[in-house]
Amino acid sequence: MYLLAITVGLCAAYFGLMFLFSMIFTNKFPVIPKKRSVFSVIVIALLSIVGYVISFSIPDPNLSNRFLHGFGGGFLAFLVCFLAVRDARIPVSRFQFFVFSFLVVTTLGVANEIAEFFLQTVTGIVYAPTITDTWLDLSSNTVGIMIAAACFTPFIKKE
Repeated sequence: MYLLAITVGLCAAYFGLMFLFSMIFTNKFPVIPKKRSVFSVIVIALLSIVGYVISFSIPDPNLSNRFLHGFGGGFLAFLVCFLAVRDARIPVSRFQFFVFSFLVVTTLGVANEIAEFFLQTVTGIVYAPTITDTWLDLSSNTVGIMIAAACFTPFIKKE
């Protein structure tokens, strides 16, 4: 259930980030392109599911968790930022995009760790067996961000 909520959250974040980037960099409401948005949300959902399938197929639970946070956390969330900016045609420099996206995705990673802590406290389901696991999750997110930044930032064009 938690991973389904993460996938739905990433799809919703696409629209929220479109609004956030647009308001910060243009001070205007974004024009949401219907066809591109539907396609982007489908891509986000499918890649999210693919990430879960790959993660679950890794027999080592620690390596599986690193992949889940690196791909599903850092890489995919950065891709959501890229798709939001690209689809809404928000004029932003590569540097601005990188820095702002890095901060947004890092914030989402920290929010995820806080949610895991809360759920672990309330439900008793162990999300992080040690504090080290939380730091490894955040480090994995950062590696995912850097890989995604190298892949997507070059395609940002200030219009």
